[in-house]
Amino acid sequence: MFKRRRTTRLATAGGVFLLALSALTVPRPAPASAAAPAQAPALSEAALATATASPYAQSGPRNLIKRLQDTYITSADTADHSQGHLLHVGTPDNGATKYRSFLRFDVSRLTGANISKAYLRVYNSYVPASDCGKNPWMGVYRVAEPWDEHTITWANQPAVGEGIGSWFGLGHPDCPDVPNKYLPDKSNGIQRIDVTDMVKGWTRPGTTTPNYGLRLSTTETGAGGYKDFCSMNPTTAGNDAACTRAYFAPTLEVEFNSGSTPIITGNEYGPPYADGYPVAHEALEFLDSANPSVWPDSKPYQRWLPDAYHSVDDTSLNGANWKGGTSHKLRPGGVYGGNVLVTGDGGSGFVGVIPYPALSGYHWAINVNESGAPADLHGVELLPNGSVVTAFPSRTIAGAAGGLRLYSRAAGTPGAWHNTPAAELPLPGAHEVVYDPASGFLWALGSHAVYKVSVANGTLSIEDTFYLPRQTSTAHPETGDPAYGHDLTPVYGNPDRLWVSSNGGLVQFSKSGSAVCYDTSVSQTWPVKTFVETLRDEKGAVNTAKDGTRHWCNDYPHAQQINTRKFVKSIGNDPVTGKVATTCADECPLANTHIDPKTGQVVRDYHTAVIEIIQPDGSRGAYQWSDNSKHYRATWAVPSYQ
Repeated sequence: MFKRRRTTRLATAGGVFLLALSALTVPRPAPASAAAPAQAPALSEAALATATASPYAQSGPRNLIKRLQDTYITSADTADHSQGHLLHVGTPDNGATKYRSFLRFDVSRLTGANISKAYLRVYNSYVPASDCGKNPWMGVYRVAEPWDEHTITWANQPAVGEGIGSWFGLGHPDCPDVPNKYLPDKSNGIQRIDVTDMVKGWTRPGTTTPNYGLRLSTTETGAGGYKDFCSMNPTTAGNDAACTRAYFAPTLEVEFNSGSTPIITGNEYGPPYADGYPVAHEALEFLDSANPSVWPDSKPYQRWLPDAYHSVDDTSLNGANWKGGTSHKLRPGGVYGGNVLVTGDGGSGFVGVIPYPALSGYHWAINVNESGAPADLHGVELLPNGSVVTAFPSRTIAGAAGGLRLYSRAAGTPGAWHNTPAAELPLPGAHEVVYDPASGFLWALGSHAVYKVSVANGTLSIEDTFYLPRQTSTAHPETGDPAYGHDLTPVYGNPDRLWVSSNGGLVQFSKSGSAVCYDTSVSQTWPVKTFVETLRDEKGAVNTAKDGTRHWCNDYPHAQQINTRKFVKSIGNDPVTGKVATTCADECPLANTHIDPKTGQVVRDYHTAVIEIIQPDGSRGAYQWSDNSKHYRATWAVPSYQ
């Protein structure tokens, strides 16, 4: 996940001060040695290798960790340098002028978290020609006394404690730094320094190690060691070729609560921020699942949206109506390498393949909205060759309402994108699509069926159709009422199964149909025995092409406890713990509501403030971080197709 740099520990004298820590804590997850729940899914070795995503927080204005202040001091003056775009370290003139830099981050909301890694990420933009290729030394020290970025000087600078040594250096024309506009984390100026022990010391419950930040310093006599870094104040391209991106600002990266798979959810609620910065905006949110009861205090540990802050500068991509994300999933990057976030947003039409966990820049992005067409994007999927498939429930595709579109890898080229599909397939009410690496097929969910879709030779064609079981109906007892599909996700730990959510409830789908998997002893309102044993098409006519008892499965653990809601918008399981997360809205009692201005009646919305989590023992909890949240889907951050 991180680029490792050679480091060593330095020891210096420094005072210790007592500071009361924040009460907003993030509890530890269960110890790794704890016995696995009896009902947790059995994972193959390959599945375990992919189930490794842990909460990963980067300091930023919307995130769990916040940047507080930074500046440099010099032996040459007493000026306030806190608003400059550069931080200086060392001496450029053999000790005549000396520089040190100071940084501070707020990590109080990580108090009590089980921190596994913490890195200081900086962007090195300059070293003298004499240091090119020599990787000169620099130290990162724990500051032991209070300081203020506006008043700190060489004369009143605080004492420091222990330190970390690191060796690197570039940025001169002879060894130039090369900022990457579209993938900032690929820039060669990025350096990471291991500060895990310092962050652990600041966040340990009851700690007596106050967080006064970090000092960057190096050799201050003779030649060698001078460096410039981008500061927390990005500038314009006219002032600096590199220090224009927020990603290049000094940043703490912290991985914590390992084994607690994050939950990703779009949120149409854009909360206000202190002093109006950043501007309140809908966002994709990352929530730690270790103990969801602390969400009101911890809130999302990370937020993302396709804006300039996250190095998405092309405003034609995100439009003006970004609504937080309709479909979002982690995937292996395939031709792009690493892991990626694949996300699409119905409101704005943005579809992107975003490097993860960097969450800055993009490998691929387009906007799928069209003049006169509904803003109805509901599903996205990345294929290993770099192309992307999208699902639209109502847009006219090949003369029909709803369908899939395939966009080539070239279509999303950064700086030269277009939204002309390479292939399209009419598919009524298409809501979501999932790639199956074992077979090379796609599985797509439409209004009334799950479809097996071929993507051979860059075309899309339906290979097979599996109708959803109908719903019990008083008005139509023989034919029942149709069930409308909403979400389609992998059942992690069982590559033959997919979760299917609908307005009727939840069910698992067996791709192979190799064995009877419908258990008649399970009490549920959908799907019921009658309409599983006798499948019917979208018009209610009997369809005998498939044996429903072999494809529509309720034999999974705690099916009765999990399948309790109607109008389920999302469903998924965590392969690490066996937890299941769902959201529901519309006629579900957990839906957000508003007052219809014409009738004065309470109307239920298509989103909810609540994410329900079912534990491996079947117990159920409803969690939210704000009454104002507006979630549609919630997915587990598992970088795998199945």
